[in-house]
Amino acid sequence: MMRLFVAIKIPEDIRDELVAVEGKLAGIYRARWVKRDNIHLTLKFLGEVEEKRLGDTAKIVSEISKDNPGFDLNLENIGGFPNLKRPRVLWVGVQRGEKNTVCLMEQLEKNFARLGIKPEKREKNPHITLGRVKGPTRSSDKKGRDGVNKLTYKSRVFRADAISLIKSELTPRGAIHTVLERYALQQ
Repeated sequence: MMRLFVAIKIPEDIRDELVAVEGKLAGIYRARWVKRDNIHLTLKFLGEVEEKRLGDTAKIVSEISKDNPGFDLNLENIGGFPNLKRPRVLWVGVQRGEKNTVCLMEQLEKNFARLGIKPEKREKNPHITLGRVKGPTRSSDKKGRDGVNKLTYKSRVFRADAISLIKSELTPRGAIHTVLERYALQQ
């Protein structure tokens, strides 16, 4: 079995900026922060997939990449699920390119349902996870709230020109992500 997901890889300079945002958030939230090399935009989490189904999985991602054009993306706004006052997950949202991203997410959901992978029931909210909150935070005290309210982020526009099938291996020192295949979107 392999733990897999489909994602858009983020350019190195933007990953550097997001690590800096994580550093600012670390003064307010106790969280397990996503490592620089693991920062990505998840389109579909597949979970544990049998190795014998890898070919079918790759075929779906390949077909979807051939049917969709590349598009411009930018990231903006810091948010939290369920909210920034008591978040479990801290994230940066997608602004430009949101419709294209949601379209890819919906196509992946529909096609992977044929393989028996259950669709996500929650509303699609394209985002990049920065961290998972571990415990009490300073976001509920005035100084913490003021710090959160002052934090902003907006990336440069970048091109989403491919989607990747990625293996995630969980280890005691954190997840190790390996790109199994990169599929170019239409130009």
